[in-house]
Amino acid sequence: MEALLKRVLEESKPLGESSQMKKWRMSMHFNWNKRVLASSFAVLSMATSLYAIPKGPCDRTEEVCCENPKPGPFAFSYPMDLGLSCPRDFFVHVDGLAFQAKQDGMQFAIEDSSSIGGAPSAPINYGKVHGFSSDNSDWGYQPGMRFGVGFFIDHDAWAVDFNWTWLNITEYKRANASTPGGVLIPLWILGNDTPSATPNCFGPQANAVWRSGYNTLDFSLGKPYHISRYVIVNPYFGFRAGWINQHFSVSYGGLQSGPNRTIHHGQNDFWGIGARAGFSSDWIVGKGVCLFTNFSASMLASKFEIHQDMITPVTPNGFNLDADFYHNVPNTELAIGIAWSKYFDKNKYRVGLRGAYEFIQWWNQLNMRKFYSGGPGFANETVARGDLSLNGFSLRLQIDI
Repeated sequence: MEALLKRVLEESKPLGESSQMKKWRMSMHFNWNKRVLASSFAVLSMATSLYAIPKGPCDRTEEVCCENPKPGPFAFSYPMDLGLSCPRDFFVHVDGLAFQAKQDGMQFAIEDSSSIGGAPSAPINYGKVHGFSSDNSDWGYQPGMRFGVGFFIDHDAWAVDFNWTWLNITEYKRANASTPGGVLIPLWILGNDTPSATPNCFGPQANAVWRSGYNTLDFSLGKPYHISRYVIVNPYFGFRAGWINQHFSVSYGGLQSGPNRTIHHGQNDFWGIGARAGFSSDWIVGKGVCLFTNFSASMLASKFEIHQDMITPVTPNGFNLDADFYHNVPNTELAIGIAWSKYFDKNKYRVGLRGAYEFIQWWNQLNMRKFYSGGPGFANETVARGDLSLNGFSLRLQIDI
């Protein structure tokens, strides 16, 4: 193009043109060429910018058109960071517990509204079964504590946690015949037939007591991390050891006019150790508040030590039994609640409160034997369903440093 323009200018210049005029014409030709090249480059740049790769969402600088832009992008799968200044990666907590304790198979008497000579008559007319769970109010809240300590290690921010849970269980129950002449048929003593025909076992009243000491020790290794800015998950696994020692006694009244009583004592002791795994999550609401849930399951290789005896003041009939055996026992726990935390002393410490409602289930805990015939065969069998369940409230105070 430049050659063509030069040729046109050469042909159009007048004959006999002076050298000064020639220099002026060449200068104008050079400047015109520069302007043409600059304009072409600008047009080419604009055309190519229309098809350029757009910037990423994190590089946007232009204003968005909507008032509430879509949030994002979000990072995920990074370790939980409490944001403490000079952290020592150590935490300790103490929990106050108030749990209801329930156990299957602990009914101890059947009420019969009529009797003959102080003993039940057939058929059973009223037939109300008395136990510890006649209604919801019968199960009181039992006190307990949970102590825990833990720390984070440098290897991928893993968390090590130790917990000890203690609970004291004490329940009393009294059953009374509600009709004149009524008696209570005992369910935990050995008689001559079904129901028992030992006269001093029958009467209008029975008293039962259930005491238990509940202890568990837990060790767990977990990895708390963010799956989003507002959700933290913590899968963990470890070991659990447990001791549950139970004492169950029932006192049955004698004839309505007599003071004699027949008493059944039972000891049901359990210990076990095994594997435990679980999953917890925190759902951050804001301003230090979060919702949380926790679920775990255990399987313990366990031993039971059972002792039972019966004491009757009139007849020599009775029993004294011991049974030791091993069994694998499953256990599950579930908790859901709300938490709040606040930083102190220039973010050097964090203090948190956690309130939860918890459910704990132990399978096959009660393994005492019931006699249902006192004949020559002394027919008896272990309690068919003896699951122990706990549910109630927990309140935790935790300090992170």
